Amino acid sequence: MTAHWGVPDPAAVVGDKLTIENAFREAFITLQRRIELFANLPVKSLDRLSLKREVDAIGKVSGTKESA
Repeated sequence: MTAHWGVPDPAAVVGDKLTIENAFREAFITLQRRIELFANLPVKSLDRLSLKREVDAIGKVSGTKESA
């Protein structure tokens, strides 16, 4: 099973130092949040279709807690 969890490339951000640092921070927080959600999935109790749905939904989560 695969899923694509795209994140905007912070290395492509143009701007001042603070803008670039914020882009890297947001990418890190987003990936960290997605990994936490993935690690906490009840994999053994989910059928394949449910697991795929959950994994795909994680890819839509941003780093902010409100989007979870």
